[in-house]
Amino acid sequence: MLRQLLLLLLVAQASPPGQNYLVMKPIQEAVQNGRFSTLEPICRPRILLDLEEPFSLSGFLTREQFIERIAIRLKKLTTEKLEWSSLQVDENIAVQSLNLIIMDRVSGFKVIYKLILFMDADLDPNDEIKWKLYYLRGLKM
Repeated sequence: MLRQLLLLLLVAQASPPGQNYLVMKPIQEAVQNGRFSTLEPICRPRILLDLEEPFSLSGFLTREQFIERIAIRLKKLTTEKLEWSSLQVDENIAVQSLNLIIMDRVSGFKVIYKLILFMDADLDPNDEIKWKLYYLRGLKM
């Protein structure tokens, strides 16, 4: 996992056109529009979390616990800006990074936050690759 993180840090923030952002749409739906049900199909049944403030979640959670707890925390925040970077390390392993500028709705306090998403892939019966989150790391910058 450390190797994957180090490789991610080497990726430039400006990605070439056509870069594959594997779980971008469901994550953006949750972060920007509060549609947390979009997270269910992209999460493993159990997810390892290590998220610093303002999310403050750590340890193993079930998919349902994760979605419920992240929804509660995100409802208190407004997303002002987001920026993606992506790296597919292997055929079935990928890392994505989401840089966020978020603001607390009550206090107006702004935070720059980096969310690093570690994924692996499954093949469905139609031989399509389905990417699933298994580990999330969040860093307050």
